[in-house]
Amino acid sequence: MKHKLSFWAAAMMVAATWSFQSCEYFKKGGGGSDSTAAVVDTLQFTTVSYSDTVVVLDATITQVMKVAYPVAEAKGALADSLRAFLVEEVVANSVPYYDQEKVPQAVSEYQPGQEQAFLSAQAGEGMTRMVGEVRSMAEEGFAAGYENEYTIRMSVQTPDYLTLEIGHYTYMGGAHGGFGSEGVTFRKSDGRKMGWNLFDLSKKQQIIALIREQLKTYFAFDENKKPISDEELQEQLQVWDDPDTPENELEYGLPLPTTAPYVTRDGIAFVYQQYEIAAYACGLPSGILSFESVRDVLSDEGKNLLGLE
Repeated sequence: MKHKLSFWAAAMMVAATWSFQSCEYFKKGGGGSDSTAAVVDTLQFTTVSYSDTVVVLDATITQVMKVAYPVAEAKGALADSLRAFLVEEVVANSVPYYDQEKVPQAVSEYQPGQEQAFLSAQAGEGMTRMVGEVRSMAEEGFAAGYENEYTIRMSVQTPDYLTLEIGHYTYMGGAHGGFGSEGVTFRKSDGRKMGWNLFDLSKKQQIIALIREQLKTYFAFDENKKPISDEELQEQLQVWDDPDTPENELEYGLPLPTTAPYVTRDGIAFVYQQYEIAAYACGLPSGILSFESVRDVLSDEGKNLLGLE
């Protein structure tokens, strides 16, 4: 793979295209409304947070979590589905981890209206674990700082669906931290979580072709963002078949992202995580497929949800 830009140029490009707008969203908690006004049957949210920093054996350990929950008064399948999802996410991400090796956590009791107590208990448990790991490393002659910053915010809400966006920054020693971004869309009628079921995956070749076109713009590092060629795109990518994967992931030259697509105001977003298809300096290769462009590759569920039948 040939790299034609500096790390800082890539970082600036990533900052302009991430769904959270910039890396600083993760680092500082970001902004944005907890709910979207002027829609029918709007589900209201409340945002709770936890922040703590301790120093252990000259190593700084930081825990920051900020999560939007449905208000306590919210009832029904959608609110129940969201709460179950948020509990799972907070528990799994209250400590930093490498790749997908999430550390099992003790789960604090949670009831609607107890969001702050629940988040504080889980984040505190995560802090205790991080302190313990730093002390264990110190006994072996090395103690690095730890940082875990996790944000979930309500992003888009219409009469038919709502989307949460998630940002995660972790540091566990070494040259740099890790960051991730993803979103999840819920159908409001029954609380069903939508993702790849938005698409007709029998049309995977066409879906990947649409994604490749968006990546040509993502990797266009000039000021005009003129899409690059197929050959130039291939130079930026680092993709290979995983021998442990049953099916050929690269049947059409590019795997689908491991994180599910989600619905934004402008279309369906996709995000490849760090190192998934490109180097660290390339950030999170991502894009938004316009509603019109995906019309022919949506599943019946997707068409119904988006009113594109």
